[in-house]
Amino acid sequence: MSWNNVISADVLMDIVEQIRKEPKQLHLDEEVFSPCYTIHEDYLTSCNEAFTWVTPTGSGPSGTISKSVDHPAFAALRQHLSARGYIEMQTGWVNGDRVTKPFHLNEIPFDIGDKFVCASAMAGHIKFHKRRRELTQGHYDYA
Repeated sequence: MSWNNVISADVLMDIVEQIRKEPKQLHLDEEVFSPCYTIHEDYLTSCNEAFTWVTPTGSGPSGTISKSVDHPAFAALRQHLSARGYIEMQTGWVNGDRVTKPFHLNEIPFDIGDKFVCASAMAGHIKFHKRRRELTQGHYDYA
């Protein structure tokens, strides 16, 4: 063993103290450690988007069209993952996104080829995986 590769206890304790004072996110090699993303469960839902039109005179046809869209926070996460190459987005149909590089979302692993579903479906997907993990590890939460 070479003493050139040893960190003195004083230096190590100084690093630990700095981390305690001001925690920072560690940036690890993505080829070794897949990145972990977190999104609040309140954002794992869909929102209604509606458009209403009325003629200027008010005497012509009018109406409302509505559709369901992902919560804006989830849509931003989806765009982020796509821009960094973690998912391949399919905008032509619902729930067609595929994982292209491994990552974690709310502690759930996503591997290459897995589906990356819409926000409301993701809520059920995450809840299912967390429940399965609890059962396999012997932690039962009957609430």
